[in-house]
Amino acid sequence: MNLPPPPPEILAPREESAAEPQPSRLTLLARDHALQILIALALLGNLALFAYLGIRFDALPDPLPLHFDAAGLADRIESKSGIFGLPIIGALVLALNIALGVPAHRRERAATILLATGALLAQVLLWFAVSSIIGGLL
Repeated sequence: MNLPPPPPEILAPREESAAEPQPSRLTLLARDHALQILIALALLGNLALFAYLGIRFDALPDPLPLHFDAAGLADRIESKSGIFGLPIIGALVLALNIALGVPAHRRERAATILLATGALLAQVLLWFAVSSIIGGLL
């Protein structure tokens, strides 16, 4: 069975349309207020955790139990400066999620929002971890 050849306009190369140019990545990010708020909250949470630990550092016992087993017994004890590993992990999670999310923002805004929300959630969980290790927030 022979098929007729396709019309020439289908095979011809497309001409570039004179449509409006695509907005730049920075323009799209500047317009996405939800993303800006999520990133700002995650960054603020991480910086506040660093500041809080800096303020409380002198009052922390040395050595400090940093991890507990299922029975509630300390199974990892380090110097009190080891507590700064938690906000450092939070900063790395935030930086990685921003680095992965910003390039994908134009194609997949939902993925970028999900990554920013994950970074914010990580900061909240790290606050809970610090609170449980040093015994409260005040």
